[in-house]
Amino acid sequence: MTATRSLQAVMFADVSGSSRLYKEHGNTQAKQQIDGTLGATREIIESYEGVVIKTLGDEIMARFSSPEQACRAAIELQRHALKYGQLSLRIGMAYGETLMDSTGDVFGQVVNDAADVSHIARANQVVLTDTFKLQLPPALTQQCERFDQVRLKGAEHSSIVYRLHWETSTHPQNATAVMDILSLTDLPVPQTLELHHDSHQQTINIDDLPLTIGRDESLVKWFADNTKVSREHCEIIYRRGKFVLIDHSTNGTYITQEQQELVYIRREETPLMGSGIITLGQRPDRAGAYSISFTINHSSS
Repeated sequence: MTATRSLQAVMFADVSGSSRLYKEHGNTQAKQQIDGTLGATREIIESYEGVVIKTLGDEIMARFSSPEQACRAAIELQRHALKYGQLSLRIGMAYGETLMDSTGDVFGQVVNDAADVSHIARANQVVLTDTFKLQLPPALTQQCERFDQVRLKGAEHSSIVYRLHWETSTHPQNATAVMDILSLTDLPVPQTLELHHDSHQQTINIDDLPLTIGRDESLVKWFADNTKVSREHCEIIYRRGKFVLIDHSTNGTYITQEQQELVYIRREETPLMGSGIITLGQRPDRAGAYSISFTINHSSS
């Protein structure tokens, strides 16, 4: 079977939480919901000139000749799922040279990269490789936020992956101009985040983010050894000039900041300001609570 070289955008769209769905609702109902979501996913992909290559259980693999069309399809998929209450999707996309066989299936590193970033994505997220982002027009590029720096499978070096913020408008005529954070010279720009727990102290630069925190040492960058802490409890990202803590846990996170009341979040997010204490899984006044003190350092300009 002869294969030809072809530049393609490859997408993996995965139904999030399908295993839990089977446990909670049983095989018949869960399969109906998953099949309904995958059917709608196929229709939207094809409406944006995409080709569905295969369905792998609760996951669809597709290809597009245009990264922009793939990107707009991903946005439509997430908005459609939100609007109609369908199952959440995790979407990963990559772009580059592939080998395409006579059936239209594609092979190569780009396929592996797309699969890898789909596994990085969480529910309702779209994650892109750096080579994919470079192919997008400005209206879409401005919706991409640096998400992580990872070594994709088979790669010799780590690379940056991006999260696409699909909740905002993709149309240039409707988009609000956003000023570069570094151009706002009247405002202090956070540069580093100092974290401290017992003897563990670390200075986090913006380029080190996101910082994942949790009880599973194989999955996170900051290991928190405490039974109240979830395996992947929370993460700290940098967004629009702020350090932001996002909770993914079962028991939630408590944040005490300067001159503010104690804040509790669970599957939510909050910006970190000044200095304070992050307590994972239980109130900070409980015995044995795992707490991390933080201080944000700003530039002198």
